[in-house]
Amino acid sequence: MTQHSGITKPALQPADVAMLQAVLRGWCQEESCGIASPAAQHVARELVSWFECGIRDQRKLSGLMRYMHMDFDSVSTSTKAPRCETLRPAINIGVTSVP
Repeated sequence: MTQHSGITKPALQPADVAMLQAVLRGWCQEESCGIASPAAQHVARELVSWFECGIRDQRKLSGLMRYMHMDFDSVSTSTKAPRCETLRPAINIGVTSVP
């Protein structure tokens, strides 16, 4: 017996498919991978999921795919934490200096 949750997903329209393909092609080009690669297939599934969740803007979807698949190993990071005063303006509450 098959159970149905009662939630139906609207069919993707041709314009929706074209937009999702454009996002996927852009991601593949940036990542230098083929559109039939396992990575691209994974990204395609993610794109459809995000689209079905309501994210329909091409720029937002492209940004999500860039962020979700960012190579964090190539990002340079500092092991020294920034000082609080470099992150936000100091509030003068009678203290003349911050150590």
